[in-house]
Amino acid sequence: MRGLEHTSYDMNAYKLHIINTDKFKTITVSVAFRRKIVKEEITIRNLIKELVINSSFNYPTQRSLIIETERLYDLKLMTSNYRIGNDAIFTFKTRFLNEEYTEEGMNEESIRFFLDLIFNPRLDNEIDKCKKKVEKSIKSLSDNKVKYSLFKLLYSTGDMPYAYNSYGYIDELDKIEVDDIKKYYDSMLKDDLVDVYVVGNVNCEEIKNIFREYFKVTTFHKNNPSIIAPELNNVRKVLELSETEDVNQSQLTILYNINGLSDYERKYVLPVYGEMLGGSSNSILFEAVREKNSYAYYVNTIVKSYDNIMMIYAGIESGNSKNVRKIIDKCMKSISKGKIDEEKLEDAKKTIISSIKASLDNPIGIISNYYAKELVNSLDTEERIKMVSEVSSEDIIKVSKKISMHTVFVLEATDEKDND
Repeated sequence: MRGLEHTSYDMNAYKLHIINTDKFKTITVSVAFRRKIVKEEITIRNLIKELVINSSFNYPTQRSLIIETERLYDLKLMTSNYRIGNDAIFTFKTRFLNEEYTEEGMNEESIRFFLDLIFNPRLDNEIDKCKKKVEKSIKSLSDNKVKYSLFKLLYSTGDMPYAYNSYGYIDELDKIEVDDIKKYYDSMLKDDLVDVYVVGNVNCEEIKNIFREYFKVTTFHKNNPSIIAPELNNVRKVLELSETEDVNQSQLTILYNINGLSDYERKYVLPVYGEMLGGSSNSILFEAVREKNSYAYYVNTIVKSYDNIMMIYAGIESGNSKNVRKIIDKCMKSISKGKIDEEKLEDAKKTIISSIKASLDNPIGIISNYYAKELVNSLDTEERIKMVSEVSSEDIIKVSKKISMHTVFVLEATDEKDND
Protein backbone atom coordinates (compact mmCIF):
# COMPACT_ATOMS: atom_id res chain seq x y z
CA MET A 1 0.00 0.00 0.00
CA ARG A 2 1.32 3.42 -1.00
CA GLY A 3 1.54 6.19 1.59
CA LEU A 4 0.49 9.81 1.15
CA GLU A 5 2.20 11.59 -1.76
CA HIS A 6 1.39 15.29 -1.53
CA THR A 7 1.97 17.63 -4.47
CA SER A 8 0.89 21.29 -4.60
CA TYR A 9 0.36 23.30 -7.78
CA ASP A 10 0.00 27.07 -7.93
CA MET A 11 -2.70 27.39 -10.59
CA ASN A 12 -2.80 31.21 -10.51
CA ALA A 13 -6.49 31.45 -9.61
CA TYR A 14 -6.22 28.81 -6.87
CA LYS A 15 -3.92 26.27 -5.25
CA LEU A 16 -4.39 22.62 -6.17
CA HIS A 17 -3.24 20.00 -3.67
CA ILE A 18 -3.22 16.37 -4.79
CA ILE A 19 -2.66 13.73 -2.11
CA ASN A 20 -2.11 10.55 -4.04
CA THR A 21 -2.76 7.34 -2.13
CA ASP A 22 -4.20 3.88 -2.75
CA LYS A 23 -5.34 3.66 0.88
CA PHE A 24 -8.99 4.29 -0.07
CA LYS A 25 -11.37 2.95 -2.72
CA THR A 26 -12.85 6.42 -3.02
CA ILE A 27 -11.73 9.81 -4.28
CA THR A 28 -12.50 12.83 -2.10
CA VAL A 29 -12.43 16.39 -3.42
CA SER A 30 -12.67 19.54 -1.32
CA VAL A 31 -12.86 23.12 -2.61
CA ALA A 32 -12.37 25.72 0.14
CA PHE A 33 -13.16 29.43 -0.29
CA ARG A 34 -11.65 31.74 2.32
CA ARG A 35 -11.96 35.41 3.16
CA LYS A 36 -11.82 37.64 6.23
CA ILE A 37 -14.96 37.16 8.29
CA VAL A 38 -17.53 39.96 8.19
CA LYS A 39 -20.49 39.85 10.57
CA GLU A 40 -22.95 41.10 7.93
CA GLU A 41 -21.97 38.25 5.56
CA ILE A 42 -22.52 35.31 7.92
CA THR A 43 -26.25 34.93 7.22
CA ILE A 44 -25.95 34.97 3.45
CA ARG A 45 -23.10 32.45 3.57
CA ASN A 46 -25.29 30.08 5.57
CA LEU A 47 -28.12 30.54 3.10
CA ILE A 48 -25.82 29.81 0.16
CA LYS A 49 -24.67 26.67 1.98
CA GLU A 50 -28.24 25.36 1.76
CA LEU A 51 -28.82 26.49 -1.84
CA VAL A 52 -25.74 25.38 -3.76
CA ILE A 53 -26.13 21.62 -3.66
CA ASN A 54 -29.88 21.69 -4.26
CA SER A 55 -29.69 22.09 -8.03
CA SER A 56 -27.77 23.56 -10.95
CA PHE A 57 -28.73 24.78 -14.42
CA ASN A 58 -27.86 21.34 -15.80
CA TYR A 59 -29.75 19.60 -12.97
CA PRO A 60 -32.60 22.04 -12.25
CA THR A 61 -34.51 19.93 -9.72
CA GLN A 62 -33.46 18.06 -6.62
CA ARG A 63 -34.84 14.87 -8.15
CA SER A 64 -32.65 15.19 -11.24
CA LEU A 65 -29.69 15.80 -8.93
CA ILE A 66 -30.42 12.68 -6.89
CA ILE A 67 -30.79 10.55 -10.03
CA GLU A 68 -27.38 11.71 -11.24
CA THR A 69 -25.66 11.06 -7.90
CA GLU A 70 -27.08 7.53 -7.94
CA ARG A 71 -25.83 7.00 -11.50
CA LEU A 72 -22.39 8.10 -10.34
CA TYR A 73 -22.34 5.16 -7.94
CA ASP A 74 -23.91 6.99 -5.00
CA LEU A 75 -21.70 10.07 -5.14
CA LYS A 76 -21.87 12.11 -1.92
CA LEU A 77 -22.11 15.91 -1.66
CA MET A 78 -21.33 18.02 1.39
CA THR A 79 -20.98 21.71 2.25
CA SER A 80 -19.70 23.40 5.38
CA ASN A 81 -19.37 26.95 6.59
CA TYR A 82 -17.08 27.69 9.52
CA ARG A 83 -14.57 30.10 11.00
CA ILE A 84 -10.91 29.83 11.97
CA GLY A 85 -9.50 32.89 13.68
CA ASN A 86 -10.14 35.95 11.50
CA ASP A 87 -11.34 33.95 8.48
CA ALA A 88 -14.63 32.57 7.21
CA ILE A 89 -14.22 29.33 5.26
CA PHE A 90 -16.79 27.83 2.91
CA THR A 91 -16.12 24.30 1.63
CA PHE A 92 -17.68 22.10 -1.00
CA LYS A 93 -16.85 18.40 -0.72
CA THR A 94 -17.62 15.29 -2.71
CA ARG A 95 -16.73 11.63 -2.34
CA PHE A 96 -17.16 9.00 -5.02
CA LEU A 97 -15.97 5.51 -5.88
CA ASN A 98 -12.72 5.41 -7.85
CA GLU A 99 -13.21 4.26 -11.45
CA GLU A 100 -10.84 1.36 -10.68
CA TYR A 101 -13.91 -0.19 -9.03
CA THR A 102 -16.58 1.05 -11.46
CA GLU A 103 -15.88 1.90 -15.09
CA GLU A 104 -13.39 3.97 -17.04
CA GLY A 105 -14.13 7.68 -17.25
CA MET A 106 -16.21 7.88 -14.07
CA ASN A 107 -13.59 9.90 -12.17
CA GLU A 108 -13.77 12.71 -14.70
CA GLU A 109 -17.58 12.54 -14.91
CA SER A 110 -17.91 12.73 -11.14
CA ILE A 111 -15.55 15.70 -10.78
CA ARG A 112 -17.24 17.58 -13.62
CA PHE A 113 -20.64 16.98 -12.04
CA PHE A 114 -19.32 18.33 -8.73
CA LEU A 115 -17.72 21.41 -10.32
CA ASP A 116 -20.89 22.11 -12.29
CA LEU A 117 -22.75 22.49 -9.00
CA ILE A 118 -20.14 24.98 -7.79
CA PHE A 119 -19.89 27.08 -10.94
CA ASN A 120 -23.45 26.81 -12.29
CA PRO A 121 -25.76 26.60 -9.25
CA ARG A 122 -29.44 27.50 -9.32
CA LEU A 123 -29.36 30.11 -6.60
CA ASP A 124 -32.99 31.08 -7.19
CA ASN A 125 -34.36 27.60 -6.49
CA GLU A 126 -36.32 26.88 -3.27
CA ILE A 127 -35.09 30.03 -1.53
CA ASP A 128 -37.98 30.12 0.95
CA LYS A 129 -37.37 26.50 1.92
CA CYS A 130 -33.67 27.15 2.44
CA LYS A 131 -34.37 30.33 4.42
CA LYS A 132 -36.55 28.29 6.78
CA LYS A 133 -33.66 25.86 7.33
CA VAL A 134 -31.31 28.72 8.20
CA GLU A 135 -33.95 30.30 10.45
CA LYS A 136 -34.39 26.98 12.26
CA SER A 137 -30.62 26.78 12.83
CA ILE A 138 -30.50 30.32 14.20
CA LYS A 139 -33.38 29.65 16.59
CA SER A 140 -31.89 26.30 17.66
CA LEU A 141 -29.08 28.13 19.45
CA SER A 142 -31.36 28.94 22.37
CA ASP A 143 -32.50 25.30 22.62
CA ASN A 144 -29.01 24.00 23.38
CA LYS A 145 -28.16 25.60 26.71
CA VAL A 146 -24.44 24.80 26.53
CA LYS A 147 -24.11 26.45 23.09
CA TYR A 148 -26.34 29.33 24.17
CA SER A 149 -24.27 29.99 27.29
CA LEU A 150 -21.00 29.87 25.36
CA PHE A 151 -22.45 32.25 22.77
CA LYS A 152 -23.55 34.72 25.47
CA LEU A 153 -20.09 34.48 27.00
CA LEU A 154 -18.35 35.28 23.71
CA TYR A 155 -20.94 37.86 22.64
CA SER A 156 -19.82 39.99 25.58
CA THR A 157 -16.42 40.56 23.92
CA GLY A 158 -17.99 42.94 21.38
CA ASP A 159 -16.71 42.97 17.82
CA MET A 160 -14.30 40.05 18.06
CA PRO A 161 -14.76 37.46 15.27
CA TYR A 162 -15.80 34.75 17.73
CA ALA A 163 -18.53 36.99 19.19
CA TYR A 164 -20.68 36.59 16.06
CA ASN A 165 -23.56 34.12 15.82
CA SER A 166 -22.15 31.45 13.50
CA TYR A 167 -25.68 30.60 12.27
CA GLY A 168 -26.49 34.16 11.20
CA TYR A 169 -29.21 36.65 12.10
CA ILE A 170 -32.94 36.45 11.38
CA ASP A 171 -33.37 40.18 10.72
CA GLU A 172 -30.74 39.94 7.95
CA LEU A 173 -32.21 36.71 6.58
CA ASP A 174 -35.55 38.41 5.88
CA LYS A 175 -33.85 41.10 3.78
CA ILE A 176 -31.84 38.81 1.47
CA GLU A 177 -33.08 38.76 -2.15
CA VAL A 178 -32.07 36.59 -5.12
CA ASP A 179 -29.88 39.34 -6.59
CA ASP A 180 -28.03 39.67 -3.26
CA ILE A 181 -27.29 35.95 -3.28
CA LYS A 182 -26.04 35.92 -6.87
CA LYS A 183 -23.88 39.00 -6.35
CA TYR A 184 -22.30 37.64 -3.20
CA TYR A 185 -21.70 34.20 -4.69
CA ASP A 186 -20.01 35.75 -7.73
CA SER A 187 -17.71 37.65 -5.40
CA MET A 188 -16.84 34.39 -3.63
CA LEU A 189 -15.83 32.75 -6.89
CA LYS A 190 -13.80 35.75 -8.02
CA ASP A 191 -12.24 37.16 -4.87
CA ASP A 192 -11.83 34.45 -2.24
CA LEU A 193 -8.60 32.58 -1.53
CA VAL A 194 -9.23 29.10 -2.94
CA ASP A 195 -7.60 25.79 -2.08
CA VAL A 196 -8.55 22.55 -3.82
CA TYR A 197 -7.71 19.16 -2.31
CA VAL A 198 -7.98 15.79 -4.03
CA VAL A 199 -7.34 12.61 -2.04
CA GLY A 200 -7.18 9.22 -3.76
CA ASN A 201 -5.42 7.18 -6.40
CA VAL A 202 -5.59 9.66 -9.29
CA ASN A 203 -3.85 10.85 -12.45
CA CYS A 204 -2.42 14.28 -11.55
CA GLU A 205 -2.39 15.66 -15.09
CA GLU A 206 -5.99 14.62 -15.67
CA ILE A 207 -7.05 16.35 -12.44
CA LYS A 208 -5.13 19.52 -13.31
CA ASN A 209 -6.71 19.71 -16.78
CA ILE A 210 -10.27 19.32 -15.46
CA PHE A 211 -9.91 22.05 -12.84
CA ARG A 212 -8.15 24.37 -15.27
CA GLU A 213 -11.32 24.43 -17.41
CA TYR A 214 -13.50 25.64 -14.54
CA PHE A 215 -11.24 28.04 -12.67
CA LYS A 216 -10.77 30.80 -15.24
CA VAL A 217 -10.36 33.70 -12.79
CA THR A 218 -6.91 35.29 -13.02
CA THR A 219 -7.26 38.08 -10.46
CA PHE A 220 -6.55 35.81 -7.55
CA HIS A 221 -5.01 37.36 -4.44
CA LYS A 222 -1.57 35.90 -3.83
CA ASN A 223 -1.19 37.10 -0.26
CA ASN A 224 -1.92 34.73 2.60
CA PRO A 225 -2.83 36.98 5.57
CA SER A 226 -2.64 35.75 9.15
CA ILE A 227 -5.80 34.06 10.36
CA ILE A 228 -5.00 34.63 14.03
CA ALA A 229 -7.64 36.74 15.77
CA PRO A 230 -6.55 39.85 17.69
CA GLU A 231 -5.80 39.45 21.38
CA LEU A 232 -8.34 40.56 23.95
CA ASN A 233 -7.23 43.26 26.33
CA ASN A 234 -6.66 42.11 29.89
CA VAL A 235 -9.32 43.38 32.28
CA ARG A 236 -8.79 44.87 35.74
CA LYS A 237 -12.07 43.39 36.89
CA VAL A 238 -13.68 40.21 35.59
CA LEU A 239 -16.96 40.87 33.79
CA GLU A 240 -19.78 39.00 35.57
CA LEU A 241 -22.93 38.18 33.59
CA SER A 242 -25.94 36.04 34.41
CA GLU A 243 -29.44 35.08 33.34
CA THR A 244 -32.13 33.02 35.04
CA GLU A 245 -34.16 30.52 33.08
CA ASP A 246 -36.51 27.62 33.73
CA VAL A 247 -34.05 24.83 32.90
CA ASN A 248 -33.03 21.54 34.54
CA GLN A 249 -29.47 22.58 35.38
CA SER A 250 -27.40 25.74 35.57
CA GLN A 251 -24.56 26.46 33.16
CA LEU A 252 -21.29 28.03 34.25
CA THR A 253 -19.09 29.34 31.44
CA ILE A 254 -15.77 31.15 31.86
CA LEU A 255 -13.72 32.95 29.22
CA TYR A 256 -9.95 33.21 29.61
CA ASN A 257 -7.74 35.61 27.75
CA ILE A 258 -4.33 34.36 26.58
CA ASN A 259 -1.76 36.98 25.63
CA GLY A 260 1.78 36.78 24.34
CA LEU A 261 1.90 33.17 23.18
CA SER A 262 4.72 32.07 20.91
CA ASP A 263 3.86 30.03 17.83
CA TYR A 264 5.09 26.89 19.59
CA GLU A 265 2.98 27.60 22.68
CA ARG A 266 -0.14 28.30 20.64
CA LYS A 267 0.07 25.19 18.47
CA TYR A 268 1.39 22.58 20.89
CA VAL A 269 1.54 23.62 24.55
CA LEU A 270 -1.88 25.27 24.93
CA PRO A 271 -3.82 22.26 23.53
CA VAL A 272 -1.96 19.95 25.93
CA TYR A 273 -2.72 22.31 28.83
CA GLY A 274 -6.42 22.38 27.88
CA GLU A 275 -6.61 18.60 27.55
CA MET A 276 -4.88 18.05 30.88
CA LEU A 277 -7.06 20.61 32.65
CA GLY A 278 -10.50 19.60 31.38
CA GLY A 279 -10.40 17.50 28.24
CA SER A 280 -11.71 14.18 29.55
CA SER A 281 -13.06 12.23 32.52
CA ASN A 282 -9.42 11.77 33.58
CA SER A 283 -8.76 15.51 33.67
CA ILE A 284 -7.85 17.66 36.67
CA LEU A 285 -11.15 19.56 36.70
CA PHE A 286 -13.36 16.50 36.22
CA GLU A 287 -11.80 14.81 39.22
CA ALA A 288 -11.80 17.93 41.40
CA VAL A 289 -15.23 19.34 40.52
CA ARG A 290 -17.30 16.25 39.79
CA GLU A 291 -15.72 13.21 41.42
CA LYS A 292 -14.41 14.76 44.65
CA ASN A 293 -17.11 17.38 45.28
CA SER A 294 -20.09 16.33 43.12
CA TYR A 295 -20.70 19.95 42.14
CA ALA A 296 -21.07 19.37 38.38
CA TYR A 297 -22.63 16.94 35.95
CA TYR A 298 -19.78 17.67 33.53
CA VAL A 299 -16.90 20.11 33.17
CA ASN A 300 -14.83 20.68 30.03
CA THR A 301 -12.30 23.03 28.49
CA ILE A 302 -12.37 24.43 24.95
CA VAL A 303 -9.09 25.74 23.57
CA LYS A 304 -9.27 28.19 20.65
CA SER A 305 -5.60 28.56 19.79
CA TYR A 306 -6.13 30.94 16.87
CA ASP A 307 -8.50 33.13 18.87
CA ASN A 308 -6.07 33.42 21.79
CA ILE A 309 -8.79 32.30 24.20
CA MET A 310 -9.79 29.34 26.32
CA MET A 311 -13.19 28.52 27.79
CA ILE A 312 -14.38 26.29 30.60
CA TYR A 313 -18.00 25.20 30.81
CA ALA A 314 -19.79 23.12 33.40
CA GLY A 315 -23.32 21.83 33.96
CA ILE A 316 -24.01 22.43 37.64
CA GLU A 317 -26.78 22.40 40.22
CA SER A 318 -28.40 25.75 40.89
CA GLY A 319 -26.48 27.86 43.38
CA ASN A 320 -23.16 26.05 42.98
CA SER A 321 -21.42 28.43 40.57
CA LYS A 322 -19.27 30.15 43.23
CA ASN A 323 -18.10 26.82 44.67
CA VAL A 324 -17.20 25.49 41.23
CA ARG A 325 -15.34 28.69 40.34
CA LYS A 326 -13.26 28.44 43.52
CA ILE A 327 -12.22 24.89 42.66
CA ILE A 328 -11.38 25.83 39.05
CA ASP A 329 -9.30 28.80 40.26
CA LYS A 330 -7.49 26.61 42.77
CA CYS A 331 -6.65 23.98 40.14
CA MET A 332 -5.35 26.54 37.65
CA LYS A 333 -3.28 28.39 40.28
CA SER A 334 -1.80 25.08 41.39
CA ILE A 335 -0.53 24.47 37.84
CA SER A 336 0.93 27.98 37.51
CA LYS A 337 2.77 27.44 40.83
CA GLY A 338 4.47 24.37 39.39
CA LYS A 339 2.34 21.54 40.75
CA ILE A 340 2.09 19.29 37.70
CA ASP A 341 0.70 15.77 37.71
CA GLU A 342 3.16 14.12 35.31
CA GLU A 343 0.82 11.19 34.67
CA LYS A 344 -1.99 13.51 33.60
CA LEU A 345 0.43 15.45 31.41
CA GLU A 346 1.49 12.26 29.64
CA ASP A 347 -2.14 11.13 29.27
CA ALA A 348 -3.04 14.51 27.72
CA LYS A 349 -0.19 14.25 25.21
CA LYS A 350 -1.16 10.67 24.31
CA THR A 351 -4.78 11.74 23.72
CA ILE A 352 -3.75 14.52 21.34
CA ILE A 353 -1.26 12.30 19.52
CA SER A 354 -3.92 9.58 19.11
CA SER A 355 -6.29 12.18 17.66
CA ILE A 356 -3.65 13.33 15.15
CA LYS A 357 -2.98 9.74 14.06
CA ALA A 358 -6.70 8.93 13.80
CA SER A 359 -7.24 11.90 11.48
CA LEU A 360 -5.08 10.16 8.88
CA ASP A 361 -7.48 7.21 8.71
CA ASN A 362 -10.04 9.09 6.61
CA PRO A 363 -9.81 11.45 3.60
CA ILE A 364 -11.54 14.40 5.31
CA GLY A 365 -9.08 14.20 8.20
CA ILE A 366 -6.17 14.11 5.76
CA ILE A 367 -7.50 17.21 3.98
CA SER A 368 -7.95 19.00 7.32
CA ASN A 369 -4.33 18.28 8.22
CA TYR A 370 -2.96 19.61 4.93
CA TYR A 371 -5.27 22.64 4.98
CA ALA A 372 -4.07 23.50 8.49
CA LYS A 373 -0.55 23.38 7.13
CA GLU A 374 -1.56 25.84 4.42
CA LEU A 375 -3.40 28.17 6.80
CA VAL A 376 -1.05 28.35 9.76
CA ASN A 377 2.20 26.81 8.51
CA SER A 378 1.52 23.71 10.53
CA LEU A 379 4.19 21.00 10.55
CA ASP A 380 3.91 17.58 8.94
CA THR A 381 2.08 14.97 10.98
CA GLU A 382 5.18 13.20 12.29
CA GLU A 383 6.78 16.51 13.27
CA ARG A 384 3.57 17.64 15.01
CA ILE A 385 3.48 14.40 16.98
CA LYS A 386 7.11 14.93 17.97
CA MET A 387 6.40 18.51 19.11
CA VAL A 388 3.42 17.42 21.22
CA SER A 389 5.38 14.57 22.79
CA GLU A 390 8.12 17.00 23.83
CA VAL A 391 5.81 19.42 25.68
CA SER A 392 7.27 19.65 29.19
CA SER A 393 6.02 20.61 32.64
CA GLU A 394 7.99 23.83 32.29
CA ASP A 395 6.15 24.64 29.05
CA ILE A 396 2.78 24.08 30.76
CA ILE A 397 3.71 26.28 33.72
CA LYS A 398 4.93 29.06 31.42
CA VAL A 399 1.69 29.06 29.38
CA SER A 400 -0.49 28.85 32.50
CA LYS A 401 0.95 32.18 33.67
CA LYS A 402 -0.26 33.86 30.46
CA ILE A 403 -3.88 32.87 31.08
CA SER A 404 -6.21 35.34 32.81
CA MET A 405 -9.93 35.26 33.52
CA HIS A 406 -11.88 37.72 31.37
CA THR A 407 -15.63 37.04 31.60
CA VAL A 408 -18.01 34.76 33.48
CA PHE A 409 -21.54 33.95 32.32
CA VAL A 410 -23.93 31.91 34.45
CA LEU A 411 -27.24 30.63 33.14
CA GLU A 412 -28.90 30.02 36.48
CA ALA A 413 -31.66 27.43 36.71
CA THR A 414 -34.77 28.61 38.50
CA ASP A 415 -34.67 27.22 42.01
CA GLU A 416 -37.20 24.37 42.24
CA LYS A 417 -38.31 25.68 45.62
CA ASP A 418 -39.32 28.92 43.99
CA ASN A 419 -41.54 26.99 41.60
CA ASP A 420 -43.51 25.23 44.32
